[in-house]
Amino acid sequence: MPSVRYEHVHQIKFTAVGARTIGDLIHDFEENLQLFKRWEEKGIKLDPHGVGSNYAIFYTDDEEIAKEEGFERIRTESGNPLPRR
Repeated sequence: MPSVRYEHVHQIKFTAVGARTIGDLIHDFEENLQLFKRWEEKGIKLDPHGVGSNYAIFYTDDEEIAKEEGFERIRTESGNPLPRR
């Protein structure tokens, strides 16, 4: 049975929009850094074809990790679409 791919489109917030201080910028960078480190530790991957100017697509085939991180069930490994729950 082919594995199921779970994806998350992450909006990149590495901008100064809404920042009022350097501390605000540092907070945004650190928040994203911690998220990405946690995902890396869990084996979540970055889709190299899913990176844009303000977003990145991350994926996993581990259903439990997908549930923990709020990823969506997208398609089988062969690319066949699956109905969304």
